Formats: sequence, structure tokens, C-alpha cells
Amino acid sequence: MTTQTQKAGLVMIGVLGILLGGCGGTLERTHKILGRDVADHRASAGDEWCPTITTFIVSPTTVECGGEVMLEIAATTREDIELEYIWDIEGQAFDTGKRAIWKTPTNRTIEDPQKTYIVRGVVSDGECSVTQSVEVKVLCSTAFDLKVHFEFAKAELDATAKSKLDHFAKKLQQSPDYAVLIEGHTDAIGGEPANRLLGQKRARVVRNYLIETWHIDPERLLTRSFGEEKPIAPNESDEGRALNRRAEIFRIMLDTK
Repeated sequence: MTTQTQKAGLVMIGVLGILLGGCGGTLERTHKILGRDVADHRASAGDEWCPTITTFIVSPTTVECGGEVMLEIAATTREDIELEYIWDIEGQAFDTGKRAIWKTPTNRTIEDPQKTYIVRGVVSDGECSVTQSVEVKVLCSTAFDLKVHFEFAKAELDATAKSKLDHFAKKLQQSPDYAVLIEGHTDAIGGEPANRLLGQKRARVVRNYLIETWHIDPERLLTRSFGEEKPIAPNESDEGRALNRRAEIFRIMLDTK
């Protein structure tokens, strides 16, 4: 092999090393292998060496439970390289190409009846990846039914609360197409972590009462806690704090398809 051929081979190996190293190669290393002129051009181009997203459509961005969301993404690259398209929703990625349909969770599977998902489109040429994202709100139809109140720092149902829940449970037994969301709330006294835990205890005591007393299917009962985050009255007075110490109960129409 001639010296000239050997040098050419080494240059090609060096170029291949840079390409395989992706867009994150250092400028100094690029200078050594590609030469200063080429390296400076590449450095000035910056992200232009990565794919450029030209189309990104996520529609609609507010949808009812179980509804469909259209996904479309396209990109260009400076090289004649096949691009890979990936969609990522809440950490779950799937490769479906440029276009896809996302079937949102139904009322039977969604954890939160009013949840916002981050939908990310990812384009990769094997070396560089670029992303674009948008929020999609998935809403389930809910109907507010009642609220029950609690004593300070307590998560116990009094006679008034039980009477309200008894009346509600009778309606619930006659409405098998409904699930129930129970939200626990507190006043602003105490720390936020403790109040969030107390709110959860209040939601759960309501749930347990409906299960143990009225034999409501546990799968129909969802709970969550807001702690002190959503007061309905000022926390500066005893009366306001008493109103904020509560659990709110909502009915959610189940998917019957």
C-alpha cells in the first residue's frame, strides 16, 4: 500500500469517527481530523447538522376521555439519511412513522379525570435527535355531587357526613355507569406535606365508608388530595378554615362502549 493510500485511509477513518461521534464532538478534535476550515464551518452551522422539524401537528390539544388525537411530524436533514420518527407520551415511546393516532385513556383506565399529558415528537438521524412537544388535556365528564366536612386535623366522618354519604350511595347503586372521584382538602394550618397526607386520609375515609357500608365496587372509587392548595374560603378565620376542611365527591360518567 502506498503512503498516499495509507494517508487517505487514515483521513477516512478520522472522518468516520467524527460522524459516528454525533453532533457532540469537540471543536478541537474536529480541527485535527477534518481540518480547521471544515471544522469552523461545522461549528458555525451548529444545530444545522441535526435534523430540522418542519411539521409538528398534535390535534386536538383538549379531548374527552377515550378520544383520538392526530399526531404528525416531519423533518429535513442536510444529509441523505433516513430519519427515524418516534412519539413519546408520558415516558412511553412508540415508533409509528410520521403519522399516528393516539387513543387517549378511557374513563375506566385514566388515573386523573382531568389530566394533562406531554406529547413529544422525536426525530433522529442516528447521530442527532431533535424534539418538539405540546400539552394535551384529557378531560372526563364529571358532576359535582356533595361535600362533607371534618374537624381540625381529623379524618373521621361525623353523623352529618355519614347521612350525606348514605343518600349519595343509594343514588350510586342505581347508576352503574358512574364512577366516583373523591378529593380531600385541608385548611392552611400546618405544613404542606402534612396537609397533603391529611387530605388523602379524608378522601380515603369516604372511599372506605362507601365500600364497607354500601358495598360499592372499589374499582369505581378514585381518590386524590389537594391538601391546602384549593381553599373555598379565606383561611384567616375559624369559619373559613372549617369550610376548607372537606372532601368533595364527583360522579364520572364511565365509558360504556
